[in-house]
Amino acid sequence: MIEHGSTSFQECHVPGPTPLPRDVDRIVFFSDGDDPDVTAAARQAARAERKDRSEKLVFVSAGTPATVAGLSANEMYAWPADEDRLKMAFMTGA
Repeated sequence: MIEHGSTSFQECHVPGPTPLPRDVDRIVFFSDGDDPDVTAAARQAARAERKDRSEKLVFVSAGTPATVAGLSANEMYAWPADEDRLKMAFMTGA
């Protein structure tokens, strides 16, 4: 799905600080269930995102759509139900 770019993977352990790298286009959180630590890290990142006025967060949950305070509906996806929507978000930069 990625063209004219590169992909890197950085695993962050939660709970703990979740720094937002400034030199990336997208930061993806993936939760395989109702993991309060991952949700808390995403909330923290959403606050930093608002402060920086950037739009780079994506939160993907397995199965049931999650709700994360501070993230808009176009930043939250359920896998695999939102597969097409998620592909479009990456292709369009939304």
